[in-house]
This record gives sequence, C-alpha cells and structure tokens, in this order.
Amino acid sequence: MRFYAWEALAVVFSLLYTLLIGNGSAWAWPFAIFAGIIYVFLCVRKSIYAEAFLHFFYIFMGVYGWVTWSSNTEAGYQSTLSVKIHLVLVPLLFLVTYISGKLLSRFTNAKATFVDSFTTIFSVWATFLMVNVYLENWWYFIFINGVGVYLYAHRKMYLTSGLMVIYVILSVKGYWQWSTM
Repeated sequence: MRFYAWEALAVVFSLLYTLLIGNGSAWAWPFAIFAGIIYVFLCVRKSIYAEAFLHFFYIFMGVYGWVTWSSNTEAGYQSTLSVKIHLVLVPLLFLVTYISGKLLSRFTNAKATFVDSFTTIFSVWATFLMVNVYLENWWYFIFINGVGVYLYAHRKMYLTSGLMVIYVILSVKGYWQWSTM
C-alpha cells in the first residue's frame, strides 16, 4: 500500500476512535491502537520523530484505556485537578518541549522540532488526563490539535492535517458531551 493509502486508513481509524471516545465507548481503544501503529511508521518516514514516539505511546495508552476505561467511566466525567496543578504543569511541559526540541535539532534530522515536541509532550499529558477520565483533557486537545494542523501540513501529510481540523471540532464536541454527562 502506498503512503497516501496508509495515511487515509490511519485517519479513518483516528476518526472512529475520537467519535467513540467522545461518546464514552470503550470500543474506541482498538481504533486508537491500530491508528497508532500506522502513524508510527508514517511519522518516521516524514522525519517527525517526536510524533512517532507519541503514536508509539498511544499504542500503549490504547491498551491501558481499553483495559481500564469501563471502570473509570462509572463515576462519570469530572474534572478533579485543581487549576494550581495546571499552572505548575503547563510551564514545566513547555520546558520539556524546549529541551526535546533542542535535542531533536542537535542529534537527529527531524523536521519542525519544536512544534513536533510541543504536540508530543502536551499530548502525552492530555492523553493521561483522557484515559483517567479528566474532563480538562479536551481543552488541551483543542489547542494541541490546532497546532497539529500546521505540523502535518508542513510535512505534507494533508489528510492528517485535515484530521487535526476535524479533531479541533470533535474536541469541542467531546468537552461538551462529557460535561453534560
């Protein structure tokens, strides 16, 4: 299969994952796992290594989410982290993003190293929030996916860039759905 076809398949799996997770379905996780596997290879091919790592991480979080999702969602979708935690973690995540971007610039042929690092570092945090059913994960994903539009367009992965546009919309919808459940 050609690159474009693999990217299209990853986009379809990613959309199915996001639609299902927004509705609180544990069946979202197999799609996350399959999309992650495909995206690892696509991102390596496009030299966005932090994103490749992120999708590798998504594979493991997909397994974790699939195993734990039902028990976590029984209590509902409640934000339990204080604003103070976010005020401490966001600057720390930016620091890690900077360090990652510098390391990728210095030791690899990676492209868009700081943007790549930003989407990866912040997505790891947002994914932790999502699999543990914290409502505020959606706020992070709204912003991360907005930046992802640029990153993937920059690497000529236009289907995935379009997916990021849809993700912004679905993240808003996911936040609304979770906050009303």
